[in-house]
Amino acid sequence: MRHLLAVTAALCGFQTFAADAPRFKTQEIDTGLKIGYAVVTADIDGDKRPDIVVVDQHKVVWYQNPGKAGAGWKKFVILDGKTKPDNVCVAPIDIDGDGLPELVVGAAWKPFDTANPGQLVWLKRGADATKEWAMYELPCEEPTVHRVRCFDIDGDGKPEIVHVPLMGRGSSAKGNWTDGKPVRIVALKVPAKEPEKKENWKTQVLSEELHVCHNFALLGHSGAGGRPMTGVLVTSYDGVHVLRGGGTGWSVNKIGEGNQANPKGSRGASEIKPGQVSKAARVIATVEPWHGNQVVTYTPTQTGGTWQRHVIDEQLRWGHAVWFADLDGDGADELVIGVRDDPNPKLGDTFKERRGVRVYKCTDGKGAKWDRTIIEDGGVAVEDLTVADLDSDSRPDIIAVGRVTGNARIYWNQGK
Repeated sequence: MRHLLAVTAALCGFQTFAADAPRFKTQEIDTGLKIGYAVVTADIDGDKRPDIVVVDQHKVVWYQNPGKAGAGWKKFVILDGKTKPDNVCVAPIDIDGDGLPELVVGAAWKPFDTANPGQLVWLKRGADATKEWAMYELPCEEPTVHRVRCFDIDGDGKPEIVHVPLMGRGSSAKGNWTDGKPVRIVALKVPAKEPEKKENWKTQVLSEELHVCHNFALLGHSGAGGRPMTGVLVTSYDGVHVLRGGGTGWSVNKIGEGNQANPKGSRGASEIKPGQVSKAARVIATVEPWHGNQVVTYTPTQTGGTWQRHVIDEQLRWGHAVWFADLDGDGADELVIGVRDDPNPKLGDTFKERRGVRVYKCTDGKGAKWDRTIIEDGGVAVEDLTVADLDSDSRPDIIAVGRVTGNARIYWNQGK
């Protein structure tokens, strides 16, 4: 199979790094998901091993890490049917300060309802993490709850909950979802006391400028005097932007145009992650346009301003996940892409590569040129993926969850 994929890539104009690439062994840990909307890793049971958390359509579940590749993963239900349907996103955060993660979940997922608020909740374990957790409401006035992540945005060493909805209030299909208010990007700071009370959470608005924001990621940088600060990379119809905070509030700066070939339809950018392909070379990867068919990297220019755009793959339909990790241990990040849909000849697709997981290796040390290896060709309609070292062998593994395939798979990194 690896040989056939290498031949296919060569015929399509790709070099492959099959000879040097890590080998991956597939393990399927669930085939009964309704819609595996999101997957993260977190040490749920406190045994110092990353467990897997999946937000399914009406449930939140976790899989207990058995400690070694190939062993069985026990599945436990954290929450079932308590949120407004559908569940769509999840993020771990230690809210009560006990050193173990709670979970923030976004629900009431209705992508075209731009009038009614979605739902944000946080989940707290009891004495036994394998039993159902308690649910507490968070403030949420934004419609189309879509993505939530937790990281420190103000440099105080404590993470905040950052929420980026998909669409702005009042936007409509008639106006290509840009005729309403811009997307309201907000942060919630963990209250010092009684986080169980919704009224104790305060909302900070980071931005109200962008339209149709599909995803976001942390971008660290140094502030005044070298103080660690946080940038937030956001993809939208408007392109690729970075939000930065300071004493005078938050600024929004464009660093990438995205794909603007279809101004009256899906445009801009969709998924996003930052990476490091050498000691001196930063890179950002996106899927473009919105729910698009291009894997794109951006590299900074010497003059600053808008970064240089590089299309590195167009042989896909509906890319839906992006990650960076050093998979082969050489000190440089590889790019991992999840593809949600199979090619559709009726829509003009001439390529044969199917939905699944692809890995790209930077070959120029700058982020403009890449080789590709396909490690999953059809088995998972990737809705989301993540990367973590699950078995403590210093080799990051890939975890992907499927939409129409309804499954969760681990791709164990076997090394070269």
